[in-house]
Amino acid sequence: MKIKKECLYCGKEFYVYRSLQKTKYCSMECYQKSNDCKIKKDFIPWNKGTTGLVKAWNKGKKLNKEERRKISEAHKGIPNPSKGKKRPHCSGEKHWNWIKDRTKIKKENRRNDPAYKNWRKQVLERDNYQCVVCGEKYTKEHKLVVHHILSWRDYPEERYNINNGITLCQSCHPRKRDEEKRLILEFQKLVGSYEQ
Repeated sequence: MKIKKECLYCGKEFYVYRSLQKTKYCSMECYQKSNDCKIKKDFIPWNKGTTGLVKAWNKGKKLNKEERRKISEAHKGIPNPSKGKKRPHCSGEKHWNWIKDRTKIKKENRRNDPAYKNWRKQVLERDNYQCVVCGEKYTKEHKLVVHHILSWRDYPEERYNINNGITLCQSCHPRKRDEEKRLILEFQKLVGSYEQ
């Protein structure tokens, strides 16, 4: 619901919502022309026009050898803040992120190496490019995944063993680790690598 109000500057009648009932002026223009406005058009800030005028007193001044020597002697013994020293608590072996064995830094993505790609291709060819569980062939809706029966991380010696791989579609691929562990025997029986 709107309320009828009168502008304090021009006297014009205007309507405002009840939530804005403290409004005194009909427009921003009337507000700026009134005495209530803190920002006046003729207001000049204290630093207007000073940009570039404030300079160092000695900028461009040429110093002779004697003045340079005096300045250098005056500065001897004073640490240069721009040449900050390393703090002892955060350098070297005391640093929280210190790594003793630098060979562990390089993490190789072995899934991009040719041996992995060759293993994947052989598993897909063995399973005739279709899911072993449901029989779905590769389409845009049913993408195929070559799954390690014994996990990549826990069994590094079985990574490139063809009998450790099985072709699955996205819907048949196990979602969780405990589900993967539960299905190991079933997958091995499907592939034929289960040994009794």
